[in-house]
Amino acid sequence: MSSLRADRSLKELGRRIKTARLARGFARADLAQRADVSEKTIQRLEEGDGGVGIGNLALVLAALGTSEALSTILSIEQDAVGLSRALDALPKRGKVFVRARPVAVESVEQEESPIAGERLPVVGF
Repeated sequence: MSSLRADRSLKELGRRIKTARLARGFARADLAQRADVSEKTIQRLEEGDGGVGIGNLALVLAALGTSEALSTILSIEQDAVGLSRALDALPKRGKVFVRARPVAVESVEQEESPIAGERLPVVGF
């Protein structure tokens, strides 16, 4: 059970891997040796075979000098659908904060302190 879109993506990835290999002047055997995989694995990747393990893909990308390519898949900066959904989830209106009315402070009675001229508040219960 495979998806047509997934098959197309794998074929395109295979073409890109082959182009990168040829641009670097590597034969399949050279790339296989650098990546520590078999030549058959390189061939299968270049053909867009979905049965090749992701670990082998990572090894080949590293051997091509593009190991960061795998980690950028679905990065938030490039995920248009994810960003769109996140924007849709934002509240449509901001919250309204009502200022509380100032509370009237009752005057505090003060009483003479035994220390000259000092006033102390009187606390009643």
